[in-house]
Amino acid sequence: MKPQNEIEEGSVLKLDFGKLDSVCGCVPVAIQHAATGEVLLIAYTNEEAMREAFRTRSLVLWSTSRNALWVKGATSGCRFDLVEAYVNCEQNSLLYRVLPSEGGAAPGICHTGNSKGEPRNCFYRKIDFDTGSLKNVDP
Repeated sequence: MKPQNEIEEGSVLKLDFGKLDSVCGCVPVAIQHAATGEVLLIAYTNEEAMREAFRTRSLVLWSTSRNALWVKGATSGCRFDLVEAYVNCEQNSLLYRVLPSEGGAAPGICHTGNSKGEPRNCFYRKIDFDTGSLKNVDP
């Protein structure tokens, strides 16, 4: 069993409120499953990634950790088709509605997997309002 990554698997809330301070030219993108309405992921895009996503009609984002174009599923096989895109009223964030690509791997979107090794969605930990601790709802 591989060692647990405290940020990705731990039960302590450690939000990175300074992240956007170091990310120039990016806006947040909410990724929503077009059929179920479930929010799968919050990510970032810049103009290059957005234009590539629109051109290919696939989920292309900007990786703030690698500082590079991120074609979702290029390594995992969990590809998603871009169905629709919306911009918010202040034009400082986007909403992408996606569907798993035909022939792609399991429909999970997160780079982490559950204990069965299955892909899951990125919002797999619920915050306890009273204690601030995290509970994994897809262990």
